[in-house]
Amino acid sequence: MNTAAKEELYSLIKADFSIFDFIQESALDGFGFFDTRNSSDGWMNPKFWATLGYNSDEIPQIQPQWQHLIHPEDVDTFSEHYRNPSKSHEITIRYKHKNDSTIWLKCRTLAINNPKEELSKVIISFTDVTELMRKEDFLERCNAAAMVGYWELEIEKQKLYWSNFTKKIHEVDDDFEPDVNAAINFYEEGENRDKIRELVTLAISEGQNYDLDFKIITAKGNPKWVRVIIQSEFYAGHCIRIYGTFQDIHAQKIAQEELLKEKQKLQSVVEGTNAGIWEWNVQTGETFFNERWAAIVGYTLEELAPINIDTWIKLAHPDDLLVSEQKIQDCFDKKTELYQCECRMKHKNGHWVWVLDRGKIVSWTKEGLPLMMYGTHSDISEQKKKIERDTTFIEHTPTAIAMFDNDLRYLAVSEKWRIDYHLEGIDLIGKSHYEVFPEISDEWKAVHRECLKGKSIRKDEDPFVRLNGTIQWIKWEVKPWFTDDGSTGGLIMFTEDITEKKVIAQVLSEKNTLLETILDSIDVGIVACDKDAKLTLFNNTTTRWHGLSLSDMEPSNLAEYYDLCDMEGKILSFEEVPLIRTLKEGHIKNLEIQIAPKNGKKRIVSTSGSQLRGPNNELFGAVVAMHDITQTKQALEDLKISEEAFRGNFENAAIGMALLDIDGKWLKINQTLCQIMGYSVEEFEHLTFQEITFPDDLKADLELVQELIEGKRTHYQMEKRYIHKKGNIINAILAVSMVRNQANQPLYFVSQIIDITLVKNVEKEIKSLLDVTKDQNERLKNFAHIVSHNLRSHSGNISMMMDILFEESPELLENENLSLLKSAASNLSETIAHLNEVVLMNSAVIDNLKSVNLYQAIENGIKNVSGFAKESQVIIRNITDTDNQVLAVPAYLDSIVLNFLTNAIKYSSPERESYVQLSTSIKNDFVVLQIEDNGLGIDLKRHGAKLFGLYKTFHSHEDARGVGLFITKNQVEAMGGKIEVTSEVNKGTTFSIYLKHEKN
Repeated sequence: MNTAAKEELYSLIKADFSIFDFIQESALDGFGFFDTRNSSDGWMNPKFWATLGYNSDEIPQIQPQWQHLIHPEDVDTFSEHYRNPSKSHEITIRYKHKNDSTIWLKCRTLAINNPKEELSKVIISFTDVTELMRKEDFLERCNAAAMVGYWELEIEKQKLYWSNFTKKIHEVDDDFEPDVNAAINFYEEGENRDKIRELVTLAISEGQNYDLDFKIITAKGNPKWVRVIIQSEFYAGHCIRIYGTFQDIHAQKIAQEELLKEKQKLQSVVEGTNAGIWEWNVQTGETFFNERWAAIVGYTLEELAPINIDTWIKLAHPDDLLVSEQKIQDCFDKKTELYQCECRMKHKNGHWVWVLDRGKIVSWTKEGLPLMMYGTHSDISEQKKKIERDTTFIEHTPTAIAMFDNDLRYLAVSEKWRIDYHLEGIDLIGKSHYEVFPEISDEWKAVHRECLKGKSIRKDEDPFVRLNGTIQWIKWEVKPWFTDDGSTGGLIMFTEDITEKKVIAQVLSEKNTLLETILDSIDVGIVACDKDAKLTLFNNTTTRWHGLSLSDMEPSNLAEYYDLCDMEGKILSFEEVPLIRTLKEGHIKNLEIQIAPKNGKKRIVSTSGSQLRGPNNELFGAVVAMHDITQTKQALEDLKISEEAFRGNFENAAIGMALLDIDGKWLKINQTLCQIMGYSVEEFEHLTFQEITFPDDLKADLELVQELIEGKRTHYQMEKRYIHKKGNIINAILAVSMVRNQANQPLYFVSQIIDITLVKNVEKEIKSLLDVTKDQNERLKNFAHIVSHNLRSHSGNISMMMDILFEESPELLENENLSLLKSAASNLSETIAHLNEVVLMNSAVIDNLKSVNLYQAIENGIKNVSGFAKESQVIIRNITDTDNQVLAVPAYLDSIVLNFLTNAIKYSSPERESYVQLSTSIKNDFVVLQIEDNGLGIDLKRHGAKLFGLYKTFHSHEDARGVGLFITKNQVEAMGGKIEVTSEVNKGTTFSIYLKHEKN
């Protein structure tokens, strides 16, 4: 097919040389020959294929696929082109290169007619314009990024061309075809449209070029600023075309307009503030001052000429110039962004004018050096005079007050300020507040910064830690003061030294802490209320007795909520509540009531109370003390002893109680302690606890005391010996805690001393009894050895006789009873072996536990009671985990299983089908064996407390001895386990036996 097309082309060239001329002129990068009726019947020359990256060897294979290499978006355009070459003489088509890149080829077509003058063949020449198209695409992208479009007008044809971005600027569609009139009409009607017409005319007639800004109205009705460049091209004295660019400058133009507005507004503001303006090129020294800058010091700019930085230096006060230079240097070093300084300048008339000099560096060199700095001068002379008047007022005010500028330099200070802060005789004016008080914290500095922003801050009390470490408590308020123009001029500080008040409050707090500690440590209930009968205090003892804490409730509900009853058990009325009676009557003493909480212990308490009144005798509440006299009352009723045995308070507590200072001196002692030690209260006052402590115990006690003082512990308890006044040794348990103040410094020791001398004597007697018991246990152990040995001999004989019997008479093996007897004899031997092992292990059970398979142990137990179970018609189900291993003494485990199984069978119910079910579960470190039956059950309410007691029976069974559960419980506990039980009469019982899991 391709060869025929090629030969046909050669024939046509021979017949018509114009075809050859076309090929020579047009086919730079290949050409092709096609039949318009059949596009597949065509041929491409080797140069075309070389342009697409193929060599001569690949052409025969790739030749038929030439149409598939056209870009999908260009296929229809190409087909239309070669079928109707008269419509579009020249087009650009994209092809796929061998390396998958895109190649742009410009196509020119020559139509060839058949003898009937019908179009039959076409020759298409190809020129590679890929590089040109890429550059055009890049240019288009650049123009789009710069928001620039291109336009061109051919004068003769009046044909106008717009680039894509030009169309985008005008907000028209991509297929929009512009003409001259339509283009002109986009310009805003009026000045803009008239001007563009004029410029276009001049460009065509005179060849002038233009670059101007115009406002257009887009196709969507949006106003837009554009930059229009017009250039002309002449040939032979006539303009053949004009062309140029469109640039979207709308955002830039709007920004410029806004900037101009802001600049005008700023200029108005500056003029309104009556401030002088200066500009300074830091690198060259060039300066600019406006007329107001010169007028502030009485000059005109002409009088100050030539103007440079030295103009400022000559007029500034030398002292202020040093400060100004330092602040400007801080801006140069980028320590601060804004420059601000109050300076004096020499007026033309000779006096000094105060100015507020402000500025900012607005640009820097590439090397990071300051370049341009702008600022203002404001005349603050009148403001300074006002400050002088305020200064006079502040100096004579009777309170502690100080006035500062924006740099926290003192402007004025009262005499009280000097006295409170010990600054008498020191010249403070002009000094920095932070220089005078270097100990000022960052928190205070932050407060100062906030106030300089216009905020007022105060605090009723605040610690001021001085340089020497002392604390000065002050009440303070910091406020900004403002200049005439409304800006912050600095700060005013008001302070009040409240250190003495704080010291008094500290002492009161320590006393309250002591009182609270005593109230919470004594076994006396304390309760208080306000004048409206609302509860305000419940000490620990009161909370414990009621089982309830302090509650904000209606006073009318007190008795019912806290279970307050009379001696007959009836809830008290509101008026009968001791606290209410005290509040109304002023005083009660030894009023007895009952505290009967629903879920707690009933108590009889003796109550005494008084009203609480202020310095002017005004009533503000009531307090009641409650002493638990339950035991005293019980003793009076049962033993009929004297009334004094019923007293219970701090002085007559059942244990020794005392308060000691940190040096060990006795501050307060109760009578019980006096009795224990044999000393009177007066004698104790001249002793320390060290003097009555047994020497060998003193060191340990002092070490614990030191740890208590250092805060390493909150309390301690120890057993120690004291020396009685008569010289004998007192054995006691000592418990000590410490009371501290709010600063966590130790105040007092609270000591509780229990006399255990009698206990120690009893311990000696018990030890003697234990020695006797140990000897008896040794004898019992020997007895157990003998019994174990003798039983083993007899059980061995029985087993041997059974073996002989079955050997001589094998048919007896079929006898079920004899078979069971043999099994029982075998198990008896095994049990005796285990008993012998128990005897050998003696008391060290825990150290001799072995890993035992629980499932197998249960199976062995079931075999041992199978006859009994069958006779009693009880089904035994073992659903325990076959892999459970427990730590146990095998003999103990066998005994435990056997006991529970026989009990379950023994006490099965004849009224239903009986069963025993054994299951297991894992709980923490234990395997829990549950043995459940549906037998007679146990009344746990009646027998629960004595269930595992020795010789305790709960049914009338003839074999009941009350020994099995006792032994079983002791065996389980000896192996580190426990037993739990649930039961219901006539429904059944479940025992849960906790055995140590081997994995733990």
